[in-house]
Amino acid sequence: MPKTVSASELRAKIKRILNEVRYGQSRYVVERFGEPTAAIVSMDDLRLLERVKRERARMSLRETVASIRERGSGLDPDELDALIEEARSDFYERQDSASGA
Repeated sequence: MPKTVSASELRAKIKRILNEVRYGQSRYVVERFGEPTAAIVSMDDLRLLERVKRERARMSLRETVASIRERGSGLDPDELDALIEEARSDFYERQDSASGA
């Protein structure tokens, strides 16, 4: 369960909080005016989150391609290939923009 810290408390205790997070002892939710606005997690947790997001995106691409193939059974094969390639391009553009490239 993550701990909660206000933005002002975070400023005052940043070194301690970062050490707790770094060594896997804690996760923090940062609040501003009582509203959660950010989280501080370890690099291991961040890598796991990114891996899960990539896998979900891959699954989404597979589902999109399967759907195109299913709906496109009456399409010309070249049209079908063009639709699939468009879905792939869109997927990789979203991946690049999400990673900040």
